[in-house]
Amino acid sequence: MQALRLILSSSILLACAILVGCSDAPNAVNLDYHQRLQTQLELADLTPYSDRHKLKIPELKSAESSTISLIQLARLQHCQIGQLIAEHNSQLGKVASPSGEFSYQIQFLQQLPKCLSNLDDDTLTAELKKVFNNKRANLFLYWQQLVFNDKQLASLYLPFSHSLLEVNEESKQTTFNSLQYLADSKHAVISDNVDTIKVAALEQQLSGLFKNAYLPSLLRALYEQLHLLQQQTELLKTVSFDSLCKKGHHNQKAVILSNIFSKFYGSKIQQYHNMLLREYSYVAPSLKTLWQDKQGQPYPSELAVHPLKLDEALKIASVNHVSWWQTLYKQCGIQPGGY
Repeated sequence: MQALRLILSSSILLACAILVGCSDAPNAVNLDYHQRLQTQLELADLTPYSDRHKLKIPELKSAESSTISLIQLARLQHCQIGQLIAEHNSQLGKVASPSGEFSYQIQFLQQLPKCLSNLDDDTLTAELKKVFNNKRANLFLYWQQLVFNDKQLASLYLPFSHSLLEVNEESKQTTFNSLQYLADSKHAVISDNVDTIKVAALEQQLSGLFKNAYLPSLLRALYEQLHLLQQQTELLKTVSFDSLCKKGHHNQKAVILSNIFSKFYGSKIQQYHNMLLREYSYVAPSLKTLWQDKQGQPYPSELAVHPLKLDEALKIASVNHVSWWQTLYKQCGIQPGGY
């Protein structure tokens, strides 16, 4: 039965390679590793990974609206901000994108002080300062709307279809630049230093993440590997070492298992994990900034492992997996690789 299972699974992997060129897919290596173990051990099959929504969308408060009358607007026509407000008002009735609304709030806060310095109307100046203070107080709400509701950022935490196989350096650099821009913008919002935000670059940076598979496929790969490895370790823990390690015997089955471990986990899967962890460390600082609230607390996730803790979780899972094998070596009196 075990031999038949291996033949069938090998046929599936071969067909996969012929049809879509996926023989090098990391999850295929995990599957092959497990099926090789099943030729020697009574282990249940692995449950495939199904990607899920990474973060809960928080209940976002609506920012208090602050309006400028037509009379007030007419007195601002000599200022650049007058045109900005007029263009924004002309879009009333249309649903502005979160990025468009955030951009407007930033430009308003950047441009109004310049206008007020040349405005010879104390009453209007006082009213505009109230509007300014209101927008500044609500700016982080607009930031959150951007992060969670703008469609160009949705792929960062929605379910994704495939795991990262190899790194496209151009996509990686584009992702890093966009994340760094967003992280810098958030710092500017929190520190009330909005003049440093290059708002003209916002849409370009968002488009750098839109339909860019690097980050969502990296996150999916980490979750998938964690899911498979944790399962595998728990299944191995059900195996009795007494059935594998008998005193005075050669323990051939344990030797075969050790060779399987070295060939698949030691030389392929672990190498892939190291690559994923290296890539994750590249984006983690900016991602951490993006996915924390104003108080520096991570936005909640329904997943057992928060996406900001993936590296730590995979390292722990790897240690637990290797620990089982170390116990096998000790119990059976063999060396890694079977010698």
